[in-house]
Amino acid sequence: MRLKKVNMKRFIYLFIFFLALTLGLFYVLNAMASRTLETSLINGSKNQMAYAAGILDEMIAEAGLYGIQYTADDSVRLYQSRIADLSAYDSQMAKNEIADRLTATILTSPSIDSIGIYWRREGTFISTSLNKQTKASFQKVAKRGWQTVDQSLYYFSVYPYIHPPKDPSDIQYVVGVQLKMDYLRSLLAKAVNGDSSNAFLLVNKSLLLSDKPVDADIVRKAEQTVAPDSQEIAKFDYHADGEDYYVLSKYIRPIDAYLITYTRMSDLMQPIRRNRQAFNVSILFILAAGVTVILLFYRNFYRSVRLLDKKFYQVEQGNYGTRISANPVSEFQNLYKSFNHMVAKIQQLFASLRVETELRRNAEVKQLQAQINPHFLYNSLFFIMSMADASPEAVKRMSKHLAEYYRYLTRLDSQEATLASELKLADHYLSIMSLCKNIEYEIRLPPELGERGIMPLIIQPIVENAIQHGIEERQGARRVAIDVKELDGGALILIADDGRGLTPRELRELELKVGGEKPPEGPRGIGLWNIHRRLVNAYGELSGLRFFANDWGGLSVMLYVDFSAMQGGTYEIAHRG
Repeated sequence: MRLKKVNMKRFIYLFIFFLALTLGLFYVLNAMASRTLETSLINGSKNQMAYAAGILDEMIAEAGLYGIQYTADDSVRLYQSRIADLSAYDSQMAKNEIADRLTATILTSPSIDSIGIYWRREGTFISTSLNKQTKASFQKVAKRGWQTVDQSLYYFSVYPYIHPPKDPSDIQYVVGVQLKMDYLRSLLAKAVNGDSSNAFLLVNKSLLLSDKPVDADIVRKAEQTVAPDSQEIAKFDYHADGEDYYVLSKYIRPIDAYLITYTRMSDLMQPIRRNRQAFNVSILFILAAGVTVILLFYRNFYRSVRLLDKKFYQVEQGNYGTRISANPVSEFQNLYKSFNHMVAKIQQLFASLRVETELRRNAEVKQLQAQINPHFLYNSLFFIMSMADASPEAVKRMSKHLAEYYRYLTRLDSQEATLASELKLADHYLSIMSLCKNIEYEIRLPPELGERGIMPLIIQPIVENAIQHGIEERQGARRVAIDVKELDGGALILIADDGRGLTPRELRELELKVGGEKPPEGPRGIGLWNIHRRLVNAYGELSGLRFFANDWGGLSVMLYVDFSAMQGGTYEIAHRG
């Protein structure tokens, strides 16, 4: 049998599949590691930004608190009404007292640069700032809130505080708290991740403050991208001049500003790139090793197995003279020698089997011929003698059928048996019996089955048994029918008579006798047992004889010839060999 199931290509494909699976797994793991590291770096940057934003929120809250505190302070609120009743000296002392308090506040706060108070009606201005231009900024204040003045952040609080006036001219005084910009710069340094990062403060979508020089393109990209969201730290990617950046932004709602950091990925991702380079080298090495293994496998194993497969197929096709002449220096050398030895033995066995099968077939045919010829011949000759004077025409017909009948039997060794020839033999036999007895018969054979080859002498003995043990043992019985039908690539043959039937018990006994491994004792049943064994040996268990009662009250015998079983059965192999 050809080694169809041992397909080395499938093994190679499986090896390639697992190699690709391994490479894919390495790639996925490397990608996951890179993504995990990148995520970790980004989360670290977000944490730093959140920390810096928290400090900035505290600065903003502190500045607002001081603004509110001095706006509601009685000494500030009543300053205008008090100085009208005070002398110049007392008025100056009251003003110095307020200035000292402002200075003390600044000294205790690292994030406040200056605090100023401006009374609009008198034009009085008290401030801890030495900048003379600061007063002008206080004069322009129209409402409470944060404002940018000369690249500085101020929180302005106005009085009345509870119900701020709608008309700026109704404002009595303004308290302004300036954040320390140097402190803000140091805060920006805390929001970045080393030299690869930078941070800046964007107020009203314009750059206000940065610790280091800022890429103008990133500023423009941030101005176009950022959107107010006080809860989340937003992220977007930026690519310029062959460099990749990730940009983080946090909206600071009180001052309507954005704390923005950007980090150059090339520096942070350097470990990942080295890891990826090592991974690529490993992949190339594994791929080269895999290809080398496949080539060695193909050269040393696959070709040898394919050669064996080819030789086995030749043996399957009947070429028992094939041999393997290759002499590899590997484990296949002994396998090739074993194959050559095996095929030589098979060739010898088949030659012996062919001779033995031919001798056995000839012996079986001779034995069947010896069983059939004597009794039948004697009866036919006696009929001819008795009818010679009374019916010369009957004698002629008898002689013709008898001659054809025996000519077929004597030529079995030199011709192939077919369904048509076997049924023609049965027709000659039934014609002879119809001349001797009152017998009617019918033979039905589909034309397409006529030339199919079968074993000889399997139908005529059953017909003879139907007449001798059926019709002759029942008064008035005279009908015999042979019906052949095509079934599942084979032929179903039914031989029926209206003679003495069998009871259910007799049918079971007959089936046991015919189906036994050994021939039955006594002369009866040996012929049917012989036919049954020949059918089973040649065509399989389904082809054996089956017995059942028919509608005529007689016995029907059924057999099945499977043409696909070994191309005609054991007989045909021996006959054509």
